[in-house]
Amino acid sequence: MPDIDVKLDTVTLGHDIDPKRFSAAFFGEDDIGAVIRCHYEVEKAAIYALDVLTDGRWKRLRSQYLSEKLNLLEVLGAPPRLLVPARTLNNQRNDFAHEGLDTLDPQKELDLTRSVRAFFPQFNDDYSIILHGKREFAGKFSECSPRQKYVVSAAILSALVGSIPVLMKKYRDELPFVGEIRKRQPIQESDA
Repeated sequence: MPDIDVKLDTVTLGHDIDPKRFSAAFFGEDDIGAVIRCHYEVEKAAIYALDVLTDGRWKRLRSQYLSEKLNLLEVLGAPPRLLVPARTLNNQRNDFAHEGLDTLDPQKELDLTRSVRAFFPQFNDDYSIILHGKREFAGKFSECSPRQKYVVSAAILSALVGSIPVLMKKYRDELPFVGEIRKRQPIQESDA
């Protein structure tokens, strides 16, 4: 299936994003905690997308890991360019969990941010970030630390992954020829 190419002016979120978890990751000093919190939220969004796309039947497959959930989303027709940053985030989380990393280097943030931007180009350095709560932040993406940029990229990714069912429906609805294909008669071989 080709990648979905829709204009992302507005996307209505169908799943709950935990602003406290992202805020703790954004303002915290612990890179491991930030990566784990972001991974959890993206996985929660993937679960939501799978629930919607399969009416909850996917659970029978016992997809335990985020990588398995992303593979299932791919089979169901999720946009490949959107799955790339989710896989990047998952691989980075695995580096922390299995390779003993405890510091988020700037290259990991760049890898995640670039892959999110490949699907959502409106997300640029001038992107406005406003966080309210126990601590406040109002500024541009370019003003954030590498860890904060990582968290913002992951938050946007979480919103996009949770919106996969909406994006897929919009893509199907915008294809003018889909209905025509179903109406066509089978091609007959000529006698030539």
